[in-house]
Amino acid sequence: SPRFEVNGFTGFFEYPPSSPPLAAIIDRRLQVHNADLDPALNPGAVYFVEVHHITPDDAAAGNGHNNASYKEVQIFPEDGVLCRNLLGAPDAYCAVVTGLTQPERPAIRAWKQLDPSVVDTNIRIPGEGLFILAAKASDLGDGFWHYEYALHNMNSDRSGQAFSVPLPWGAIVENAGFHDVDYHSGEPFDLTDWPAMVSDDAITWATTPYEVNPDANALRWGTLYNFRFDANVEPRGATVTLQLFKPGQPEDVTVYTIGPSLSR
Repeated sequence: SPRFEVNGFTGFFEYPPSSPPLAAIIDRRLQVHNADLDPALNPGAVYFVEVHHITPDDAAAGNGHNNASYKEVQIFPEDGVLCRNLLGAPDAYCAVVTGLTQPERPAIRAWKQLDPSVVDTNIRIPGEGLFILAAKASDLGDGFWHYEYALHNMNSDRSGQAFSVPLPWGAIVENAGFHDVDYHSGEPFDLTDWPAMVSDDAITWATTPYEVNPDANALRWGTLYNFRFDANVEPRGATVTLQLFKPGQPEDVTVYTIGPSLSR
């Protein structure tokens, strides 16, 4: 069944599934942009793959928060030995699975495993699913700090619509960025990136509201989005806000993590 027909929190799925037709040989497969695999563009990058199992009976038993596991993979460009281009496509890469499976742990947990300075926080939606936020602040050495956030929707059907980090008055913000997935293989969702909006007291990324477009680029279950920016403010504990996409209560949730200091 296509992912978009599955409720990540209840486990409900359409039957029979719609089974959108195949349009390309890579349809219904894990798809990654070449730019995200090129070692020249990603020096020192470490890669992981994740599997996520969802069934209605398991969800009904309240076990929906432990159904993802991950394993490290190594990426090799085509060299005719370790990586052979079987599809005849240019710029081919191969993923070789290494290490042990980390059971009942989604791949976002690997960031803190590799870097203990990462702040890792659960965001539980009342009466619904789980988001996981990982955050890190790095001193750039020129009076600016780099802030990086990885927000993973574990199993919330309500999904994410906006993410906001508070800023002190007068903060200078540069290099705001965003990274998401490209839906494919018949999935109906919009591909528009979340624009970053800087106000006097916050930086916010958001997609189109549900009421305007139910197929907007919301942060749906089993998916991770990245948010980043530089600011001339040192890090402290901060309360960030996640606004939910589908109607319901609460409309948003807050969580304590790391962010620019509000006292300067």
